Amino acid sequence: MNEGIAVFLNGRENEGRKLEKLIRRIDDFLLDFGLTYSGIMNLYTPTAEEDRDHAVFAARNALHNAEWLKDRLAYVSIANQTNACPLEQIRLDNMAEPSAAKLNYYEAYYQSSHELAHGIVVDEEKRLRDGYISYLLARKYGIRPEIYEAFSIRPLRKVVIGRHAVQHRGTWKRKKGRKYCWTYSLKAAVVPGDILKVQTKKGQMYMCVERIEYVTGEEFCAEYSAVIRHMRKRLEV
Repeated sequence: MNEGIAVFLNGRENEGRKLEKLIRRIDDFLLDFGLTYSGIMNLYTPTAEEDRDHAVFAARNALHNAEWLKDRLAYVSIANQTNACPLEQIRLDNMAEPSAAKLNYYEAYYQSSHELAHGIVVDEEKRLRDGYISYLLARKYGIRPEIYEAFSIRPLRKVVIGRHAVQHRGTWKRKKGRKYCWTYSLKAAVVPGDILKVQTKKGQMYMCVERIEYVTGEEFCAEYSAVIRHMRKRLEV
């Protein structure tokens, strides 16, 4: 994870020279944060792999705060490799078997959606860090899951992404608009569609999970508030 960043700019076809000059400035700017142009499209990668979590975080924030990019920067995307190793090479050192109830919850989601609730994370030695049930289901159903790598010395958090939800006359509904993120560390299984109680700037509210991802590194893990409670209710997403 955090293998690089992709930088996207706003521009018009007749601004070729201006954009080229701006891209060269970005190239030089990101070198100060330990990132260099990869030679692939608009992707920049850390020069020191062991420091990639900090370097990517610092570079992303610096780009967003650069005044000279204020009207030009469309967005910055974190590049996460999803094929860190073959499924067969994952080491299951000292992994405890999941409860039947938890396994059944994730398997029921897979059977209804034909998708895993989330991917798998291994460390630099291919030891499993998170996603054991995704691993078991991938082996059982012959799935090629997303497999990420996060350094063993860095914190790892599961992140739920979705929109706010409200209850009206006993029925939960997702609100339209922006998506938000929270870290999820509760013991209860969580899959897309679940309703969770969360802390927001306006107080405690509810959200409907649309996607589950991971973040790693001290700075990335500190960005989000934690989920408060799983409501044991679901919506179709």
